[in-house]
Amino acid sequence: MKTLAVLLGLGFVVGCASPAPAVDGGVVDDIARNGMWVAIPGGACNARERSVEVQPSPHVEPDAGAIAYLTNPPASGPHYPVWTRWGVWPDVPRGYWVHNLEHGGVVFLYRCATGDCNAARDALGRAAARIPEDVTCAFSAASPVRTRVVVTSDREIDTEVAGAAWGWLYAADCADAPSMQSFYARHARMATEDVCADGAFP
Repeated sequence: MKTLAVLLGLGFVVGCASPAPAVDGGVVDDIARNGMWVAIPGGACNARERSVEVQPSPHVEPDAGAIAYLTNPPASGPHYPVWTRWGVWPDVPRGYWVHNLEHGGVVFLYRCATGDCNAARDALGRAAARIPEDVTCAFSAASPVRTRVVVTSDREIDTEVAGAAWGWLYAADCADAPSMQSFYARHARMATEDVCADGAFP
């Protein structure tokens, strides 16, 4: 009964557009795993995360037409055979970086519909650079990758900053290094493939 009261209370708080409850390893963490937005502790910028359904993820060719994803941004789904090189890039099409998610990577996105996007890209790139080295990749002969992160722009997201790992979404109102580090630490390397090798696009 106590758990039900907690859940009802959380539902009321979230329903009233108050800040999402924080991930705490208990009941609230379970809620995040069940698809509700949950605040990331220690973060700013209204940083939050939620789990989402993993959809079938076959390879499709870049000229095959638009890809239908279940979420915005996608956290799985059809993707191109070639994946993105880890790092900060402008305007990488989703079909490339969704492949990075399948390799256990994390993608952070900034919204920049018009004008000079350098400031938004640089802020998110600086925040991503603070993510500690991926020790799994440090011992990989395939590629001297520091972290499995892609930062790029995405005009379709509906928040200033968004992100994805395999089966998980991230959202924030600005670039926030602590919450990005937390998201990476808990959701990188959790996909169907564990690949450190760099991609070939762009």
